[in-house]
Amino acid sequence: MKYIINVSKLNERGFDHLKEVFENFEGIDYDYLYAYLSYLEDAEIVFTDYSYISEFSSTIIRVMNDVNEDYNNLTLSYGEENEPMKRVILDVTVLNEEGHDYLMKLFDFPDYYGKNLDALYDCLGDLDDTEVIIINMDEVNENSLKILSIFDEVAEEYGNLRLTYES
Repeated sequence: MKYIINVSKLNERGFDHLKEVFENFEGIDYDYLYAYLSYLEDAEIVFTDYSYISEFSSTIIRVMNDVNEDYNNLTLSYGEENEPMKRVILDVTVLNEEGHDYLMKLFDFPDYYGKNLDALYDCLGDLDDTEVIIINMDEVNENSLKILSIFDEVAEEYGNLRLTYES
């Protein structure tokens, strides 16, 4: 099932907007949202009108990423339904914790992915046009900064990545 979340409305109305989006959602906190989302099956969540991501909407996205990491039941993307560019949300908080394992799952890298910066450069260069929304930049550490610099290099060299950095 596809769910469309308008980030501007989410910023303004909070959990009330989520009640409009999700059937039978009665939550007023992040724990309830996590539990609710964990029961969804093969849900596609598309974020629209995301010119500004507040701390609240960033936390909502982080909860959704956590659910997907734990249950692998959500597809999260930004944009309109028929846009040709693939969109991926990269959470620096998760990157700090899981590193290359997280990137391998997030971008569906092949099993032979070497889990190092050279292999990352090669695999990112092979991606089709992809927008990468990098959230929680205020959590960046030395290791994740090195990894993100590879994203910058590939975007400049190949032009196949469009990067957006959010705090």
